[in-house]
Amino acid sequence: MNPQTVFIAILGVTLLNGFVSPMVPLVFVMSPVWLPEFVPPTRIALLYGTSLIVSVSTLLISAVPAGIFERLTGRQQTDMTSMLVWLGAAILLTLPGLL
Repeated sequence: MNPQTVFIAILGVTLLNGFVSPMVPLVFVMSPVWLPEFVPPTRIALLYGTSLIVSVSTLLISAVPAGIFERLTGRQQTDMTSMLVWLGAAILLTLPGLL
């Protein structure tokens, strides 16, 4: 298993979180804030946009522990351990939606 494979797993977990997260209804309700005016507010556009926002947010937030881990251990490049920390953080953020 190489870091690219782990990154694909991270992307899969974050996409899953975009569908099952308890934050999806909150982001859906906040659609007047994030939806551009030129996009018609159809239900499907709102659902896709909400899922995408939650997925990307999960991807970015789950990278923070991996970055802190790399900084504390003095690593110069991302290695397998850092990627697994990132995957673990993404899984922890997805668990509330799965339970």
